[in-house]
Amino acid sequence: MKILCVIVLYKCKLEDSKSYQSLLRDKDITIFAYDNSPTPQEVNVKNVIYVHDSQNSGLGVAYNKAAQYAKCEHFEWLLLLDQDTIFSYKAMDIYMKSIMDYPYIKMFVPIHQIADGRYISPARYICKGSHPIHTMKSGLLKFKVAAPINSGVMVNVDAFYKAGGYDEKVILDFSDIRFMEKFQKIYPEFYAIREVVCLQEFSIEERDFNKLMVRYKIFLQCALACKREYWGDYFSYFFVTAKRTLRLLWQTGQFSFVNVYITNYLFRK
Repeated sequence: MKILCVIVLYKCKLEDSKSYQSLLRDKDITIFAYDNSPTPQEVNVKNVIYVHDSQNSGLGVAYNKAAQYAKCEHFEWLLLLDQDTIFSYKAMDIYMKSIMDYPYIKMFVPIHQIADGRYISPARYICKGSHPIHTMKSGLLKFKVAAPINSGVMVNVDAFYKAGGYDEKVILDFSDIRFMEKFQKIYPEFYAIREVVCLQEFSIEERDFNKLMVRYKIFLQCALACKREYWGDYFSYFFVTAKRTLRLLWQTGQFSFVNVYITNYLFRK
């Protein structure tokens, strides 16, 4: 089987990324490295297609570009990666075995775990948000029960296109939610591989006000870009954005976040 691995980078060398080191290093596999950094990097890894995007167009563009390349070059599967995920031993071999064991399944995903032992993916989403859980969800799952995050998703290329690919206007937050919402309309099930456990390391909570504000505005921009297919979606996006706003207000004591929420989200022009 032909697998194309797409890894999205930002201010990180391919060779230094945790996803590359834990999953792809020393593997004879084609890598599509999509670099959103301001300046390009020199890549000293074989079998790499390197694309530099100084505009930082987002995850949707990166994954869609990789899918386009995969389709043109007749790859059957596309593995979506970020730069920070640590994969368990022999994860790639287990992916391939799972694909052979379940030929009718079009999406395979790993288990994502955080340092305290709880699991963050697959998880059930309520109002476009999820919370870490203590019980692992694995095996054949319906999207109505749980959904995965982007990193580590192994998706069939033809199925990717039938689902419509990623929404390119949703550059970061909610990009996985929107893709899974479209994918499940055609393929209601996916397979979560119990033997592939990824460690997702959360950085120390950001305290710099300017960085928090920039990240918050991106979050609101992504929420606005998401398509509302049902009336409940309007409430869900209101709930999840209001929740983030109040958390930042409590964290920083700065009412600037409330002002931005009102002008940039609730009463945007």
